Amino acid sequence: MDGRVKLDCKTLKQLRRNMGLSQEKLACACQEQALCVSIATLKRAECGCKVYHRTARELARFYQIPVKELLCEQTN
Repeated sequence: MDGRVKLDCKTLKQLRRNMGLSQEKLACACQEQALCVSIATLKRAECGCKVYHRTARELARFYQIPVKELLCEQTN
C-alpha cells in the first residue's frame, strides 16, 4: 500500500459546488487555513485518480466531515 486512496468524485464536486467554489478558489481557501491541498491535487481527486491519505484528511478537515465520507466505495 502506498498511502493513496480514491475519493468519491461526485461527493467532492458536490461539496465544492455547494460552497460556490471553483477548484482554484477551493485551493486558495485551503491554503488560507494552512491545509496542503493544491489545485493540481484537487483536479486529480475530482477526476478519480488516487491521492495521498493526507490529502483526504485535509479535505475532510476543510469540509468539516469525517474522512470516510470522502472515500470511494471499494467493490474489490
